[in-house]
Amino acid sequence: MPQETLRNHPLWRAEDLGKPIPDTKHAISMCLPRWQDVVGYEEKDPATMEKLKLGYPRFFYHPLVEQAFDQFRNEGEHVQIYATHKAAVRCREYLLHHHPYAKIELRDNLVSYPAACADDAKDYWQHAGEGISSRCAEALLNQEPLPDASTARNEIIDRLAEFTGAHKDDIYLFSCGMSAINAAFLAVQQIHPGRPTVQYAFPYGDTLKLQNKMGHKPALFYARGDAEDLQALETALHSTAVGGLFCEFPTNPLLTCIDLIKLRELANQHGFPIIIDETLGACINQNTLPLSDVSAISLTKFFSGTSDVMGGALIINPEAPFAKRFKAALEAIHEPEAFHPSDAIQLAEESRCCRERVEQINRNALAVCEFLNAHPAVESVYYPAFTDQEMYDRFRRPDGGYGGLFSFVLKEAEKHTEAFYDALEITKGPNLGTSFSLCCPFTLIAHYNELEWAETAGASRHLIRISVGLESSEELIARLTRALPKASN
Repeated sequence: MPQETLRNHPLWRAEDLGKPIPDTKHAISMCLPRWQDVVGYEEKDPATMEKLKLGYPRFFYHPLVEQAFDQFRNEGEHVQIYATHKAAVRCREYLLHHHPYAKIELRDNLVSYPAACADDAKDYWQHAGEGISSRCAEALLNQEPLPDASTARNEIIDRLAEFTGAHKDDIYLFSCGMSAINAAFLAVQQIHPGRPTVQYAFPYGDTLKLQNKMGHKPALFYARGDAEDLQALETALHSTAVGGLFCEFPTNPLLTCIDLIKLRELANQHGFPIIIDETLGACINQNTLPLSDVSAISLTKFFSGTSDVMGGALIINPEAPFAKRFKAALEAIHEPEAFHPSDAIQLAEESRCCRERVEQINRNALAVCEFLNAHPAVESVYYPAFTDQEMYDRFRRPDGGYGGLFSFVLKEAEKHTEAFYDALEITKGPNLGTSFSLCCPFTLIAHYNELEWAETAGASRHLIRISVGLESSEELIARLTRALPKASN
Protein backbone atom coordinates (compact mmCIF):
# COMPACT_ATOMS: atom_id res chain seq x y z
CA MET A 1 0.00 0.00 0.00
CA PRO A 2 1.68 3.27 -1.12
CA GLN A 3 0.27 5.27 1.80
CA GLU A 4 1.79 2.85 4.31
CA THR A 5 5.10 3.08 2.47
CA LEU A 6 5.08 6.86 2.94
CA ARG A 7 4.43 6.45 6.66
CA ASN A 8 7.51 4.29 7.03
CA HIS A 9 9.68 5.80 4.29
CA PRO A 10 8.77 9.46 3.80
CA LEU A 11 9.83 11.44 0.76
CA TRP A 12 12.00 14.21 2.20
CA ARG A 13 15.48 13.91 0.67
CA ALA A 14 16.82 16.02 -2.20
CA GLU A 15 16.70 13.06 -4.58
CA ASP A 16 12.95 12.74 -3.97
CA LEU A 17 12.19 15.99 -5.81
CA GLY A 18 9.25 15.60 -8.15
CA LYS A 19 8.19 12.11 -7.11
CA PRO A 20 4.41 11.58 -7.01
CA ILE A 21 2.73 11.49 -3.61
CA PRO A 22 1.77 8.66 -3.36
CA ASP A 23 3.38 6.47 -6.00
CA THR A 24 0.17 5.78 -7.92
CA LYS A 25 -1.11 6.62 -11.39
CA HIS A 26 -3.66 9.12 -10.07
CA ALA A 27 -1.56 10.78 -7.33
CA ILE A 28 -2.53 14.39 -6.68
CA SER A 29 0.62 15.73 -5.03
CA MET A 30 4.35 15.88 -5.67
CA CYS A 31 7.43 16.01 -3.49
CA LEU A 32 9.16 19.36 -2.90
CA PRO A 33 11.73 18.24 -0.34
CA ARG A 34 13.83 21.40 0.11
CA TRP A 35 12.95 25.02 0.68
CA GLN A 36 14.70 26.00 -2.55
CA ASP A 37 12.68 23.37 -4.44
CA VAL A 38 9.54 25.25 -3.43
CA VAL A 39 11.11 28.48 -4.64
CA GLY A 40 12.11 26.77 -7.88
CA TYR A 41 8.57 25.49 -8.37
CA GLU A 42 7.06 28.92 -7.78
CA GLU A 43 9.54 30.61 -10.11
CA LYS A 44 9.13 27.84 -12.71
CA ASP A 45 12.86 27.14 -12.67
CA PRO A 46 13.57 24.62 -15.49
CA ALA A 47 15.84 22.51 -13.28
CA THR A 48 12.98 22.08 -10.82
CA MET A 49 10.12 21.75 -13.28
CA GLU A 50 11.77 19.03 -15.34
CA LYS A 51 11.83 16.84 -12.25
CA LEU A 52 8.09 17.10 -11.61
CA LYS A 53 6.12 14.13 -12.86
CA LEU A 54 2.81 15.69 -11.84
CA GLY A 55 1.34 18.20 -9.38
CA TYR A 56 -1.83 19.21 -7.60
CA PRO A 57 -4.41 18.80 -10.40
CA ARG A 58 -5.96 22.28 -10.37
CA PHE A 59 -2.51 23.90 -10.55
CA PHE A 60 -0.70 21.39 -12.75
CA TYR A 61 -2.28 19.48 -15.62
CA HIS A 62 -2.02 15.78 -14.82
CA PRO A 63 -0.09 13.80 -17.49
CA LEU A 64 -3.23 11.86 -18.42
CA VAL A 65 -5.17 15.11 -18.74
CA GLU A 66 -2.46 16.55 -21.01
CA GLN A 67 -2.61 13.40 -23.14
CA ALA A 68 -6.36 13.87 -23.50
CA PHE A 69 -5.84 17.50 -24.52
CA ASP A 70 -3.32 16.37 -27.14
CA GLN A 71 -5.61 13.69 -28.51
CA PHE A 72 -8.59 15.97 -29.00
CA ARG A 73 -6.93 19.24 -30.05
CA ASN A 74 -6.56 20.34 -33.64
CA GLU A 75 -3.22 21.53 -34.95
CA GLY A 76 -2.23 24.94 -33.63
CA GLU A 77 -4.96 25.28 -31.01
CA HIS A 78 -4.91 25.23 -27.21
CA VAL A 79 -7.66 23.28 -25.48
CA GLN A 80 -9.10 22.30 -22.13
CA ILE A 81 -11.67 19.59 -21.47
CA TYR A 82 -14.30 20.09 -18.79
CA ALA A 83 -16.39 17.60 -16.90
CA THR A 84 -19.65 18.90 -18.44
CA HIS A 85 -20.76 21.09 -21.32
CA LYS A 86 -22.15 23.71 -18.93
CA ALA A 87 -18.75 24.01 -17.27
CA ALA A 88 -17.11 24.46 -20.67
CA VAL A 89 -19.64 27.20 -21.46
CA ARG A 90 -18.75 28.98 -18.21
CA CYS A 91 -15.06 28.78 -19.07
CA ARG A 92 -15.70 30.22 -22.53
CA GLU A 93 -17.72 33.09 -21.05
CA TYR A 94 -14.90 33.84 -18.63
CA LEU A 95 -12.33 33.89 -21.44
CA LEU A 96 -14.51 36.09 -23.64
CA HIS A 97 -14.89 38.54 -20.76
CA HIS A 98 -11.09 38.94 -20.74
CA HIS A 99 -10.56 38.48 -24.50
CA PRO A 100 -13.73 39.72 -26.22
CA TYR A 101 -12.31 39.48 -29.74
CA ALA A 102 -10.54 36.15 -29.40
CA LYS A 103 -11.63 33.05 -31.30
CA ILE A 104 -12.85 30.84 -28.47
CA GLU A 105 -14.88 27.82 -29.54
CA LEU A 106 -16.76 24.96 -27.92
CA ARG A 107 -16.82 21.33 -29.04
CA ASP A 108 -19.01 19.46 -26.56
CA ASN A 109 -17.02 19.69 -23.30
CA LEU A 110 -13.87 21.03 -24.97
CA VAL A 111 -12.87 24.71 -25.05
CA SER A 112 -10.52 25.81 -27.82
CA TYR A 113 -8.65 29.11 -27.48
CA PRO A 114 -5.57 30.93 -28.84
CA ALA A 115 -2.28 31.11 -26.99
CA ALA A 116 -3.05 34.64 -25.76
CA CYS A 117 -5.83 33.20 -23.58
CA ALA A 118 -3.75 30.42 -21.98
CA ASP A 119 -3.06 32.15 -18.67
CA ASP A 120 -6.71 33.08 -18.14
CA ALA A 121 -7.79 29.58 -19.13
CA LYS A 122 -5.46 28.16 -16.50
CA ASP A 123 -6.92 30.61 -13.96
CA TYR A 124 -10.41 29.32 -14.66
CA TRP A 125 -9.27 25.71 -14.45
CA GLN A 126 -7.63 26.42 -11.08
CA HIS A 127 -10.26 28.56 -9.40
CA ALA A 128 -13.47 26.93 -10.66
CA GLY A 129 -12.28 23.34 -10.23
CA GLU A 130 -14.46 22.04 -13.06
CA GLY A 131 -11.83 20.40 -15.26
CA ILE A 132 -11.70 16.68 -15.95
CA SER A 133 -9.94 14.41 -13.49
CA SER A 134 -7.12 12.04 -14.35
CA ARG A 135 -9.54 9.07 -14.20
CA CYS A 136 -11.92 10.85 -16.55
CA ALA A 137 -9.01 11.56 -18.91
CA GLU A 138 -7.92 7.93 -18.75
CA ALA A 139 -11.43 6.77 -19.66
CA LEU A 140 -11.53 9.20 -22.59
CA LEU A 141 -8.15 8.05 -23.87
CA ASN A 142 -9.08 4.37 -23.60
CA GLN A 143 -12.67 4.91 -24.80
CA GLU A 144 -13.89 3.13 -21.70
CA PRO A 145 -17.62 2.89 -20.96
CA LEU A 146 -18.74 4.64 -17.80
CA PRO A 147 -19.03 2.26 -14.84
CA ASP A 148 -22.18 2.31 -12.72
CA ALA A 149 -21.33 4.41 -9.68
CA SER A 150 -24.81 4.75 -8.22
CA THR A 151 -23.99 2.48 -5.27
CA ALA A 152 -20.75 4.36 -4.60
CA ARG A 153 -22.47 7.76 -4.72
CA ASN A 154 -25.13 6.57 -2.32
CA GLU A 155 -22.47 5.17 -0.02
CA ILE A 156 -20.63 8.52 0.07
CA ILE A 157 -23.84 10.44 0.73
CA ASP A 158 -24.87 7.96 3.44
CA ARG A 159 -21.49 8.36 5.12
CA LEU A 160 -21.65 12.15 5.02
CA ALA A 161 -25.19 12.08 6.38
CA GLU A 162 -24.02 9.86 9.24
CA PHE A 163 -21.09 12.15 10.06
CA THR A 164 -22.94 15.48 9.77
CA GLY A 165 -26.50 14.65 10.71
CA ALA A 166 -27.67 16.15 7.42
CA HIS A 167 -30.53 14.78 5.37
CA LYS A 168 -29.37 12.85 2.31
CA ASP A 169 -31.44 15.04 -0.02
CA ASP A 170 -29.48 18.08 1.18
CA ILE A 171 -26.06 16.66 0.19
CA TYR A 172 -24.60 17.39 -3.26
CA LEU A 173 -21.42 15.75 -4.55
CA PHE A 174 -18.83 17.48 -6.74
CA SER A 175 -15.61 16.60 -8.52
CA CYS A 176 -13.46 18.45 -5.95
CA GLY A 177 -13.74 20.83 -3.04
CA MET A 178 -13.15 23.88 -5.20
CA SER A 179 -15.91 22.94 -7.64
CA ALA A 180 -18.26 22.69 -4.65
CA ILE A 181 -17.26 26.17 -3.47
CA ASN A 182 -17.63 27.47 -7.02
CA ALA A 183 -21.16 26.05 -7.18
CA ALA A 184 -22.03 27.79 -3.91
CA PHE A 185 -20.57 31.01 -5.31
CA LEU A 186 -22.62 30.68 -8.52
CA ALA A 187 -25.73 30.14 -6.39
CA VAL A 188 -24.97 33.26 -4.32
CA GLN A 189 -24.62 35.29 -7.51
CA GLN A 190 -28.00 34.02 -8.69
CA ILE A 191 -29.68 34.76 -5.37
CA HIS A 192 -28.16 38.25 -5.00
CA PRO A 193 -26.95 39.39 -8.44
CA GLY A 194 -24.67 42.39 -8.55
CA ARG A 195 -23.69 42.31 -4.90
CA PRO A 196 -20.17 41.81 -3.54
CA THR A 197 -19.45 38.84 -1.32
CA VAL A 198 -17.55 38.80 1.97
CA GLN A 199 -14.49 36.69 2.72
CA TYR A 200 -14.18 36.60 6.47
CA ALA A 201 -10.76 35.68 7.90
CA PHE A 202 -7.65 34.65 5.98
CA PRO A 203 -8.69 31.66 3.86
CA TYR A 204 -7.30 29.06 1.54
CA GLY A 205 -6.23 31.39 -1.28
CA ASP A 206 -8.37 30.17 -4.17
CA THR A 207 -11.63 30.85 -2.35
CA LEU A 208 -10.78 34.55 -2.20
CA LYS A 209 -9.40 34.57 -5.75
CA LEU A 210 -12.60 32.94 -7.04
CA GLN A 211 -14.68 35.76 -5.57
CA ASN A 212 -12.37 38.50 -6.82
CA LYS A 213 -11.83 37.14 -10.32
CA MET A 214 -15.30 35.78 -11.09
CA GLY A 215 -17.59 37.84 -8.89
CA HIS A 216 -19.82 40.71 -9.89
CA LYS A 217 -17.70 42.92 -7.63
CA PRO A 218 -14.49 42.34 -5.63
CA ALA A 219 -15.00 40.65 -2.28
CA LEU A 220 -14.97 42.56 0.99
CA PHE A 221 -12.03 40.93 2.77
CA TYR A 222 -11.61 40.88 6.55
CA ALA A 223 -8.24 39.20 6.94
CA ARG A 224 -7.98 38.67 10.69
CA GLY A 225 -11.54 37.64 11.50
CA ASP A 226 -11.10 39.12 14.98
CA ALA A 227 -13.26 41.45 17.11
CA GLU A 228 -11.99 44.50 15.22
CA ASP A 229 -12.88 42.93 11.87
CA LEU A 230 -16.27 41.91 13.21
CA GLN A 231 -16.98 45.52 14.13
CA ALA A 232 -15.75 46.72 10.74
CA LEU A 233 -18.01 44.21 8.97
CA GLU A 234 -20.99 45.25 11.06
CA THR A 235 -20.36 48.90 10.17
CA ALA A 236 -20.00 48.12 6.46
CA LEU A 237 -23.25 46.17 6.39
CA HIS A 238 -25.22 49.31 7.27
CA SER A 239 -24.30 50.81 3.91
CA THR A 240 -23.43 47.82 1.70
CA ALA A 241 -25.73 44.95 0.75
CA VAL A 242 -23.68 41.78 0.34
CA GLY A 243 -24.47 38.62 -1.56
CA GLY A 244 -23.09 36.14 0.95
CA LEU A 245 -20.28 35.50 3.40
CA PHE A 246 -17.63 32.83 2.87
CA CYS A 247 -15.52 31.58 5.76
CA GLU A 248 -13.66 28.55 7.07
CA PHE A 249 -13.88 26.88 10.46
CA PRO A 250 -11.15 26.49 11.46
CA THR A 251 -9.18 28.48 8.90
CA ASN A 252 -6.32 27.23 6.74
CA PRO A 253 -3.45 27.67 7.60
CA LEU A 254 -3.83 29.70 10.82
CA LEU A 255 -6.49 27.46 12.41
CA THR A 256 -8.42 30.51 13.56
CA CYS A 257 -11.90 29.86 14.96
CA ILE A 258 -14.10 32.82 14.13
CA ASP A 259 -17.26 33.92 15.97
CA LEU A 260 -19.87 32.03 13.95
CA ILE A 261 -22.66 32.95 16.37
CA LYS A 262 -22.18 36.68 15.85
CA LEU A 263 -21.81 36.19 12.10
CA ARG A 264 -25.11 34.29 12.05
CA GLU A 265 -26.78 37.18 13.87
CA LEU A 266 -25.45 39.64 11.29
CA ALA A 267 -26.51 37.39 8.42
CA ASN A 268 -30.05 37.13 9.76
CA GLN A 269 -30.22 40.86 10.39
CA HIS A 270 -28.91 41.91 6.98
CA GLY A 271 -30.28 39.10 4.83
CA PHE A 272 -27.32 37.22 3.39
CA PRO A 273 -26.29 33.53 3.48
CA ILE A 274 -23.21 32.07 5.18
CA ILE A 275 -21.10 29.45 3.41
CA ILE A 276 -18.76 27.63 5.80
CA ASP A 277 -15.87 25.54 4.51
CA GLU A 278 -15.58 22.91 7.24
CA THR A 279 -12.90 20.76 5.59
CA LEU A 280 -10.50 21.07 8.53
CA GLY A 281 -13.16 19.72 10.85
CA ALA A 282 -12.19 16.38 9.29
CA CYS A 283 -15.85 15.32 8.89
CA ILE A 284 -16.31 13.94 12.42
CA ASN A 285 -14.93 16.55 14.82
CA GLN A 286 -17.34 19.47 14.75
CA ASN A 287 -20.89 20.52 13.95
CA THR A 288 -21.07 23.94 12.32
CA LEU A 289 -23.96 23.15 9.95
CA PRO A 290 -26.60 24.83 12.19
CA LEU A 291 -24.74 28.15 11.78
CA SER A 292 -24.42 27.94 8.00
CA ASP A 293 -26.79 28.14 5.10
CA VAL A 294 -24.46 25.84 3.18
CA SER A 295 -21.41 23.88 4.32
CA ALA A 296 -18.61 22.96 1.92
CA ILE A 297 -16.20 20.05 2.37
CA SER A 298 -13.22 18.98 0.29
CA LEU A 299 -13.59 15.20 0.29
CA THR A 300 -10.10 15.03 -1.22
CA LYS A 301 -8.66 15.60 2.25
CA PHE A 302 -9.56 13.72 5.45
CA PHE A 303 -12.59 11.94 3.97
CA SER A 304 -10.37 10.16 1.43
CA GLY A 305 -7.03 10.19 3.21
CA THR A 306 -5.08 8.78 0.27
CA SER A 307 -4.06 11.70 -1.99
CA ASP A 308 -5.08 9.84 -5.14
CA VAL A 309 -8.71 10.89 -5.67
CA MET A 310 -10.58 14.17 -5.51
CA GLY A 311 -14.11 15.02 -4.46
CA GLY A 312 -16.20 17.69 -2.80
CA ALA A 313 -19.59 18.24 -1.22
CA LEU A 314 -22.10 20.94 -0.40
CA ILE A 315 -24.55 20.39 2.43
CA ILE A 316 -27.61 22.61 2.81
CA ASN A 317 -28.88 23.44 6.29
CA PRO A 318 -32.65 22.96 5.80
CA GLU A 319 -33.44 25.29 8.71
CA ALA A 320 -31.37 28.19 7.34
CA PRO A 321 -33.05 31.31 5.90
CA PHE A 322 -31.74 30.71 2.38
CA ALA A 323 -32.18 26.94 2.30
CA LYS A 324 -34.99 26.88 -0.27
CA ARG A 325 -33.30 29.43 -2.53
CA PHE A 326 -30.01 27.55 -2.39
CA LYS A 327 -31.73 24.29 -3.13
CA ALA A 328 -33.48 25.77 -6.15
CA ALA A 329 -30.22 27.28 -7.41
CA LEU A 330 -28.22 24.09 -6.89
CA GLU A 331 -30.83 21.99 -8.63
CA ALA A 332 -29.97 24.00 -11.75
CA ILE A 333 -26.20 24.30 -11.17
CA HIS A 334 -25.35 20.85 -9.82
CA GLU A 335 -24.54 18.18 -12.40
CA PRO A 336 -24.01 14.75 -10.80
CA GLU A 337 -22.16 13.50 -13.89
CA ALA A 338 -19.38 16.03 -13.30
CA PHE A 339 -18.11 13.73 -10.53
CA HIS A 340 -16.65 10.95 -12.67
CA PRO A 341 -17.97 7.48 -11.76
CA SER A 342 -14.47 6.02 -11.36
CA ASP A 343 -13.60 8.79 -8.87
CA ALA A 344 -16.82 8.16 -6.94
CA ILE A 345 -16.11 4.42 -6.74
CA GLN A 346 -12.57 5.09 -5.52
CA LEU A 347 -13.67 7.67 -2.96
CA ALA A 348 -16.39 5.44 -1.55
CA GLU A 349 -13.86 2.67 -0.96
CA GLU A 350 -11.20 4.92 0.55
CA SER A 351 -13.58 6.68 2.94
CA ARG A 352 -14.81 3.53 4.67
CA CYS A 353 -12.20 3.88 7.40
CA CYS A 354 -12.57 7.66 7.71
CA ARG A 355 -13.86 7.75 11.29
CA GLU A 356 -11.26 5.40 12.75
CA ARG A 357 -8.48 7.06 10.77
CA VAL A 358 -9.40 10.60 11.85
CA GLU A 359 -9.78 9.58 15.48
CA GLN A 360 -6.19 8.32 15.47
CA ILE A 361 -4.98 11.40 13.61
CA ASN A 362 -6.67 13.61 16.22
CA ARG A 363 -4.74 11.91 19.01
CA ASN A 364 -1.44 12.03 17.15
CA ALA A 365 -1.77 15.71 16.22
CA LEU A 366 -2.61 16.79 19.75
CA ALA A 367 0.45 15.00 21.16
CA VAL A 368 2.74 16.49 18.50
CA CYS A 369 1.37 19.99 19.04
CA GLU A 370 1.80 19.73 22.79
CA PHE A 371 5.43 18.80 22.20
CA LEU A 372 6.03 21.73 19.84
CA ASN A 373 4.13 24.19 22.01
CA ALA A 374 6.56 23.47 24.85
CA HIS A 375 9.73 23.47 22.74
CA PRO A 376 12.09 26.42 23.25
CA ALA A 377 12.86 26.73 19.53
CA VAL A 378 9.20 27.26 18.58
CA GLU A 379 7.66 30.73 18.59
CA SER A 380 4.02 29.92 17.83
CA VAL A 381 1.82 26.87 17.26
CA TYR A 382 -1.48 27.32 15.43
CA TYR A 383 -3.86 24.51 16.42
CA PRO A 384 -7.45 24.67 17.69
CA ALA A 385 -6.48 23.20 21.07
CA PHE A 386 -4.39 26.35 21.61
CA THR A 387 -5.82 28.81 19.05
CA ASP A 388 -9.33 30.01 19.93
CA GLN A 389 -10.06 26.80 21.86
CA GLU A 390 -13.13 28.22 23.59
CA MET A 391 -14.75 29.06 20.25
CA TYR A 392 -13.77 25.72 18.69
CA ASP A 393 -15.18 23.81 21.65
CA ARG A 394 -18.60 25.38 21.16
CA PHE A 395 -18.89 23.37 17.93
CA ARG A 396 -16.80 20.34 18.80
CA ARG A 397 -18.81 17.14 18.89
CA PRO A 398 -18.78 15.22 22.20
CA ASP A 399 -16.45 12.60 20.71
CA GLY A 400 -14.63 15.03 18.40
CA GLY A 401 -11.01 16.07 18.50
CA TYR A 402 -9.07 19.10 17.33
CA GLY A 403 -8.18 17.79 13.90
CA GLY A 404 -5.03 16.72 12.14
CA LEU A 405 -3.70 19.99 10.74
CA PHE A 406 -1.49 22.54 12.46
CA SER A 407 1.01 25.26 11.59
CA PHE A 408 3.93 26.70 13.48
CA VAL A 409 6.67 29.31 13.28
CA LEU A 410 10.16 28.94 14.70
CA LYS A 411 11.97 31.54 16.76
CA GLU A 412 14.36 33.57 14.60
CA ALA A 413 12.37 32.10 11.73
CA GLU A 414 14.21 33.88 8.93
CA LYS A 415 17.49 32.43 10.15
CA HIS A 416 16.45 28.86 10.91
CA THR A 417 13.36 27.79 8.94
CA GLU A 418 14.97 26.70 5.69
CA ALA A 419 17.53 24.42 7.39
CA PHE A 420 14.84 22.96 9.65
CA TYR A 421 12.51 22.27 6.73
CA ASP A 422 15.23 20.62 4.66
CA ALA A 423 16.16 18.32 7.57
CA LEU A 424 12.63 17.29 8.54
CA GLU A 425 11.95 13.61 7.80
CA ILE A 426 8.31 14.02 6.80
CA THR A 427 6.93 13.73 3.27
CA LYS A 428 6.85 17.21 1.77
CA GLY A 429 4.30 18.46 -0.72
CA PRO A 430 0.94 20.22 -1.08
CA ASN A 431 -2.30 18.61 0.17
CA LEU A 432 -3.55 17.66 3.63
CA GLY A 433 -5.71 15.10 5.42
CA THR A 434 -3.66 12.11 4.25
CA SER A 435 -3.06 8.94 6.24
CA PHE A 436 0.67 9.72 6.05
CA SER A 437 2.06 12.94 7.48
CA LEU A 438 2.62 15.72 4.98
CA CYS A 439 4.49 19.00 5.38
CA CYS A 440 4.80 22.19 3.36
CA PRO A 441 5.88 25.83 3.82
CA PHE A 442 2.30 26.91 3.23
CA THR A 443 2.63 30.67 2.82
CA LEU A 444 5.61 30.28 0.51
CA ILE A 445 3.86 27.79 -1.75
CA ALA A 446 0.39 29.35 -1.69
CA HIS A 447 1.26 33.06 -1.70
CA TYR A 448 4.74 33.30 -3.21
CA ASN A 449 3.94 36.39 -5.25
CA GLU A 450 2.10 38.13 -2.42
CA LEU A 451 4.14 37.28 0.68
CA GLU A 452 3.95 40.76 2.18
CA TRP A 453 0.18 40.81 1.73
CA ALA A 454 -0.11 37.39 3.40
CA GLU A 455 1.98 38.58 6.34
CA THR A 456 -0.32 41.56 6.88
CA ALA A 457 -3.07 38.96 7.34
CA GLY A 458 -1.01 37.13 9.97
CA ALA A 459 0.52 34.33 7.86
CA SER A 460 4.30 34.42 8.24
CA ARG A 461 6.31 33.64 5.12
CA HIS A 462 8.25 31.21 7.32
CA LEU A 463 5.15 29.32 8.47
CA ILE A 464 5.37 25.51 8.34
CA ARG A 465 2.14 23.51 7.98
CA ILE A 466 1.95 19.83 8.91
CA SER A 467 -0.92 17.46 8.26
CA VAL A 468 -0.53 14.61 10.72
CA GLY A 469 -1.02 11.03 9.59
CA LEU A 470 -1.21 7.60 11.19
CA GLU A 471 2.45 7.36 12.18
CA SER A 472 2.72 7.13 15.95
CA SER A 473 3.05 10.44 17.77
CA GLU A 474 6.30 9.13 19.27
CA GLU A 475 7.73 8.59 15.78
CA LEU A 476 6.67 12.04 14.59
CA ILE A 477 8.10 13.70 17.70
CA ALA A 478 11.37 11.84 17.13
CA ARG A 479 11.55 13.14 13.56
CA LEU A 480 10.88 16.70 14.73
CA THR A 481 13.45 16.30 17.49
CA ARG A 482 16.11 15.37 14.94
CA ALA A 483 15.34 18.45 12.81
CA LEU A 484 14.84 21.04 15.55
CA PRO A 485 18.56 21.45 16.36
CA LYS A 486 18.77 23.13 12.95
CA ALA A 487 16.59 25.84 14.52
CA SER A 488 19.22 26.72 17.11
CA ASN A 489 22.51 26.46 15.18
